[in-house]
Amino acid sequence: MLEKSSAEMVLRPASDAVFALLDGRSMLFSEAGQKIFELDRVGAFIWCKLAQGASLEDTYQGLETLGIDEHTARQFTRQVVNVWIDRALLEVDWRMPTDCAYAFSAILGRHRIGVRAANRDLLRQLLSLFCVSDQSAGGGDDIEIEAMMLDEQVFLRGEDSSISRCQVEALAPTIKAHITERLIRSNRWTFSLHAASLVKDGMGLLLCGQPGAGKSTLTLQLADAGLRYAGDDVALVGADGTICGIPFALTLKEGSWDLLSRLHGDRYDATHCRSDGVRVRYVPIPDAHQECFSASWIIFLNRVASGPGELTVIDQLDSMKRLIENAFAADGRLSQAGFFALKRIVAGARSFQLTYSEAVEARRVLMDLCNGRA
Repeated sequence: MLEKSSAEMVLRPASDAVFALLDGRSMLFSEAGQKIFELDRVGAFIWCKLAQGASLEDTYQGLETLGIDEHTARQFTRQVVNVWIDRALLEVDWRMPTDCAYAFSAILGRHRIGVRAANRDLLRQLLSLFCVSDQSAGGGDDIEIEAMMLDEQVFLRGEDSSISRCQVEALAPTIKAHITERLIRSNRWTFSLHAASLVKDGMGLLLCGQPGAGKSTLTLQLADAGLRYAGDDVALVGADGTICGIPFALTLKEGSWDLLSRLHGDRYDATHCRSDGVRVRYVPIPDAHQECFSASWIIFLNRVASGPGELTVIDQLDSMKRLIENAFAADGRLSQAGFFALKRIVAGARSFQLTYSEAVEARRVLMDLCNGRA
């Protein structure tokens, strides 16, 4: 059972939503969506109660006077409220104290992230995402997020007042996706790469590969071997070709949980559910690398069913083509500035394809490479 939220939530009709009757039938018109939605008798009752400023509890009790039992009243109200929120027919508002105790900040991708939660349990869910919080005083947050409970759902509000919702077990993955999207679209970066990143004595290592190639598992192995963790999913690239990872806590899918248990015991056994249904666990890596770096090695992972770990040299043009396939820009297009930044990365690094079947063997091969023995 989650702790009760300390802030009060208010639901009210959107300013551009109009309720009307036509031939005895109830309807809503959305000016923004340019659509008409018909309401049945119960839906019309709920809408009118909310329009009068009634709370959800008052609405439930009102439905009971119509002969609807409490459980059904709550269930139906939650369903229609979710639909109306998703269609921007309802506005959701809440106010948390400015000195909210359930808050923290973090630095990711040279942006200050501020998070406030309505209770301790929500904050604990969110904290699992981050390797380290930012303790510096002063300064506004570039990206702000507030989390609030309504019944069994979490509602999220960004600094632009946009509202989204998710189930509690999906909270951390939803927030991670939101922050990552904001960072990718930031004008501080020319583009981003779908790659894990680590640093060895100031020299950067990029791990590129399709989902299932083993980037996160291999990243965990390399961090355990002494490389500094900089991110396991997205790397941000500046116009000068320098790279900045996004060091969220390392995300591990179910296939890597045995390895996680062997390395860390049951310290990180809390399970979260992504929007695609995949279950994950988060592992905060101590002393995560926050600064920009230059890539010294670019590794394209090729995971196979069996066989030894083997590095194959890739020429710069082939490396460039592969990286472009894994690049993301705010407007969906790689600009000329992005192209030249990518050229700088490739020209300053050695590129390889790593064919492997076991993460332990891949770790040995890459540590040999980083230590000058390959």
